Amino acid sequence: MPSAETVCGAYLDPEIAHMVLGRITPLEQSESPLSPRELEVLRLIADGLNNKAIAETLEISLSTVKTHIERILERLAVSDRTQAAVKALRRGLF
Repeated sequence: MPSAETVCGAYLDPEIAHMVLGRITPLEQSESPLSPRELEVLRLIADGLNNKAIAETLEISLSTVKTHIERILERLAVSDRTQAAVKALRRGLF
């Protein structure tokens, strides 16, 4: 079993470190952690559209819009639509 590593003077279990880095690294290494469709949904969120309007605009189901939003929030590590839009704008994702 690997030994614990020190991070900022604190010991961190290697398995936990791997999990944490696995969530952070893809966001830092890629220009956009989102798929093209997720970016479309996020642009419409930033434009102020609600889920129903997004579904109508993209001609997809409301359920599909909700799934895209869940993935967007997860991939950007935010808890709501507003935070997602702000983070995307700050990162220059669109």
